[in-house]
Amino acid sequence: MPIEYTNEDLIARWEEFFETTEYRLKVKEVSDMYPELRSVLVSYSDIDQFDPDIADYLLQHPHKTLWTGEQAIKKMIPPSREGVDIHLRIISLPRDSRIEIRKLRSKHLGKLISVEGLVRKATEVRPKITSALFQCMRCNQVIREPQEGLYFKEPLECYKEQGGCGRTASTTKFKLLTEDSHYVDTQKIEIQESPEGLRGGAQPERLIGYLEDDIAGKISPGDRVILNGVLRSVQKGAQIRSTLFDINLDINSVEFQQHEYEEITISEEEEQEIIRQARSPDIFEKIVRSISPAIYGYEIEKEAIALQLFGGVPKQLEDGTRIRGDIHILLVGDPGVAKCVTYEAEIILGDGTKRKIGEIVEEVLARRNYVEVDDGVYAETDFTVLTFSHRGIVETGKAIRVWKRRSPDHLFCVRTAGGKSLIATPTHPLFVQNGPWIQPRSISKLEIGKFIAVAEGSGKGGPDETIGYARGLSWDQIVSIEKIRAEDEWVYDIEVEETHNFIANGIISHNSQLLRYMSELAPRGIYASGKGSSAAGLTAAAVKDEFGEGRWTLEAGALVLADKGIAAIDELDKMEEHDRSAMHEAMESQTVTVAKAGITARLQCRCAILGAANPKYGRFEEHNYIADQINLPPALLSRFDLIFAMTDKPDAELDAKIADHILKAHRWGELRKYKDPSEIKEVRFDQIIADSQELTPVFSRDFFRKYIAYSKRFVPVLTDEAMKIIHDYYLQIRKQGEGEGASVPITARQLEAFVRLSEASARARLSPLVTAEDANRAVRIVEYYLRKIAGEAGRLDIDIITTGTSKSQREQIGVLRKLISDLSDPRKGVSVEALVEAADREGISEDKVRHLLKRLSMAGEIYSPSPGYYKLASEE
Repeated sequence: MPIEYTNEDLIARWEEFFETTEYRLKVKEVSDMYPELRSVLVSYSDIDQFDPDIADYLLQHPHKTLWTGEQAIKKMIPPSREGVDIHLRIISLPRDSRIEIRKLRSKHLGKLISVEGLVRKATEVRPKITSALFQCMRCNQVIREPQEGLYFKEPLECYKEQGGCGRTASTTKFKLLTEDSHYVDTQKIEIQESPEGLRGGAQPERLIGYLEDDIAGKISPGDRVILNGVLRSVQKGAQIRSTLFDINLDINSVEFQQHEYEEITISEEEEQEIIRQARSPDIFEKIVRSISPAIYGYEIEKEAIALQLFGGVPKQLEDGTRIRGDIHILLVGDPGVAKCVTYEAEIILGDGTKRKIGEIVEEVLARRNYVEVDDGVYAETDFTVLTFSHRGIVETGKAIRVWKRRSPDHLFCVRTAGGKSLIATPTHPLFVQNGPWIQPRSISKLEIGKFIAVAEGSGKGGPDETIGYARGLSWDQIVSIEKIRAEDEWVYDIEVEETHNFIANGIISHNSQLLRYMSELAPRGIYASGKGSSAAGLTAAAVKDEFGEGRWTLEAGALVLADKGIAAIDELDKMEEHDRSAMHEAMESQTVTVAKAGITARLQCRCAILGAANPKYGRFEEHNYIADQINLPPALLSRFDLIFAMTDKPDAELDAKIADHILKAHRWGELRKYKDPSEIKEVRFDQIIADSQELTPVFSRDFFRKYIAYSKRFVPVLTDEAMKIIHDYYLQIRKQGEGEGASVPITARQLEAFVRLSEASARARLSPLVTAEDANRAVRIVEYYLRKIAGEAGRLDIDIITTGTSKSQREQIGVLRKLISDLSDPRKGVSVEALVEAADREGISEDKVRHLLKRLSMAGEIYSPSPGYYKLASEE
């Protein structure tokens, strides 16, 4: 039988609690320092220790219990301190009162609960009226009307008990005395569930909360907080009141979470397994094979991305300077646009039935809350489809999201010899043969005559089945590929957990994105698009919207929400203009400063950035400078530690290896028919089995997340040997820049990249020391990237990244400008033919001349007075 308390009982118990504990001194301290201090913070465990019944009553009836507690505090304040209004705030609520936002239900209304999450929006601090004074226009009496909740209340009558005339609101008018009324500072915030607490790609849910008086204004977007308060309900609808109610949190106290990885629970057995794996000599191979194993190749890129997950060590110097430890990586040439098929494509569901993908997606969107993205919408879902799994079998898998995205102008239609056909977006991948793997390749890059993976239904597993055909997988030859104009406005996609593929019109369709895979793998990961679907975009913004009731609101973008984690940003080249200017500060200082509409704030964004940008002209050309190919300013490009070009081109040596792997895979299927394959001495059966199992990640996603979280506890220190390797390599490369006319091959910014990568390498091994092995790994990765991106004629020139123009190109521009000046006719300038001829004598090829003319023309340094002729703009 629950105990019931009267107000007098509760006040007496609170007085006893304050008198018999250390809180007596705290009350005295707050009353002495009022109004600088206006709250007494009380730990729930202290109340529970004093009286468990009162503690339990507090959770069930918080409004009454807290009010009586504040009355008890008032009684303890000396009479000389009249007018002191001290709040009672409860912190450290028990774990069973900590409710996930998505699990809040009607039974929690009116209860004292605790929620944790990430602050997404916060309004300015503004006064809220709590006790309104009105003057009756008939008798001039001033009466008081207490204000509760969010809606303003006027008096129903001129109350006689307050000395009024008793007239009702219909027979008199009331004037609000704004200056004499009582106000309290208030702030509205919105929090969302922390990304690391979500699984299966669930969309984070949100909750609105209200902060009052001294705790208002202490929270900024991006903060990770625990909010303790009372869950309230507010009726929906203004004119027509609804039976549905919204919920919000009347916040009593705020606790700030530590920005660490401690929230990931690691058991003792898991810790032992992590340490055991870290000691294995092939740990890096295992880590690389656990990152998007369905994407074949790109070993060095995957190794670098793995190091990004572990990260370097951030440093705080004595003068207050902060050196970031996070590693920023940019992937170029891996388009992240919609990988979708048309409405009519038939999907095979888990029960073997076929349905049009458009029907499925539209049904899910109609009955579930959908989320808008820059080119469409998506919604969470849960149904089964046939998929090609990591076990090498066509079997059932779980669909977790459906997408509806705007169609590009053109689509591709592929038809096979077996009578199958599929219409999809240019970047939609289908599977092609690649040794024991099947490799995704964009439909626009497929060729007639090649074979693509197809499936009719589920296959069989087990030791007696050969690879491929009996497992549900088959191959069909392409007979035609046609580029067609899109007829519908929308295209559709289904995201399948783990495998990222489904069967459309009998053809296995892939939609994996390395970026989304990485954002889900990181202990704290946020995936976003560079277009920015909200005003906050990637960084942060002050916006005026309904959330703030027309007031200015500070809203956190993707980088702020990813604080202490990884922000995977697709289509980075299409970012908003205000993001472009803020990205410099966000990447180097790892803060975002907002100064707008009276709001001045600096938000933290201590995260690693994994960005993907598309080349301007669709494909990455290795022979052109990177700054000419991406719509990003060179100053921003130079802030990435590593830039990788994800190119796809034929390679004779690689193709030979692939053919070798295909033959091995078929031979493996033959050998499995034998009870004892070792009796065939001419082949290495063990090696063939090992080759066939490359598709399975070595570490499960959960284990890998825990491995990364555990590694963050280590702060590796550079050994003398590691420092010497980095030091000597840096000086060796810098030496190439000595001498008259030489280019600058490398800068101190790359030196910092060496350090960050080598620290991450040591962390991956759970080592407290950065050894020569770690330093050599960092040197190898940075050199690989520089040779591909900043190499010219066998030499390195870092200006290609930092300024967008190499030293040789600057010299050629100077020569070309002089030729235009010398050869130019005062009226019509100089012809392109004359320039090409003169430049050839200076050792500049015709292609270079035409490229530089185009570049100078776009920069406004030259202009064309008539077709085929150019003049210097400065001569006008």
